[in-house]
Amino acid sequence: MKIRSVFDGGALRTEFEKIGIDPKFVPILWKHLFLTLRNSNTEINSPCDWEWEKHVPSLPSSAYTFLRSNFKTPLSSTLHSVFHSSDNLTSKLLIKLHNGEFVEAVIMRYDTRLGKYGGKPRLGGLRATLCISSQVGCKMGCRFCATGSMGFKSNLSSGEIVEQLVHASSFAQIRNVVFMGMGEPLNNYSAVVESVRIMTGSPFQLSLKRITISTVKYTLWACLQLLFE
Repeated sequence: MKIRSVFDGGALRTEFEKIGIDPKFVPILWKHLFLTLRNSNTEINSPCDWEWEKHVPSLPSSAYTFLRSNFKTPLSSTLHSVFHSSDNLTSKLLIKLHNGEFVEAVIMRYDTRLGKYGGKPRLGGLRATLCISSQVGCKMGCRFCATGSMGFKSNLSSGEIVEQLVHASSFAQIRNVVFMGMGEPLNNYSAVVESVRIMTGSPFQLSLKRITISTVKYTLWACLQLLFE
């Protein structure tokens, strides 16, 4: 099966092992790739083949051969459009997937010092939370939800979920992630769990305590601690 995204961690490690590349190079690849994409001011998914050797150094030569053969561009998705609120506290990202479908991710910015705790201003400062999608459409059919009226179309791979974080990181330093976008996360359980593993590792290094998975029944806090022991 063709890997959808370079951030599909399990599949990428398996393919690396098949061709004799140590999986330890996967986080190195992600680190260079993430830093390049986060700081990029130009369109990264152009029709031309991406220069992997230039942007991601220090990999075995066989890794570059594999990357060029499987990934013409660094991300499988593209940022179709961005809508900023008038107060610039919210940004809605419309992301186009490799199959032509769209998902939404929303950046929510706020200042914790504006709140009160014990009658005094709270400690902290500016921070941003990213609301991400796990599916295109949804099977649950909740009447109050616009996504529910779409019906279910497809699951996102773990890499396609992580790519939403990569896109958003060009606009804000993301501190928290909430799975409250399109789809029912637990209906795409394996991909969601793997995406959380990736987000809490290098290069993203998000805290498990700052990732929330929302379901139609209840909200899971602290991100599946037992699965990561």
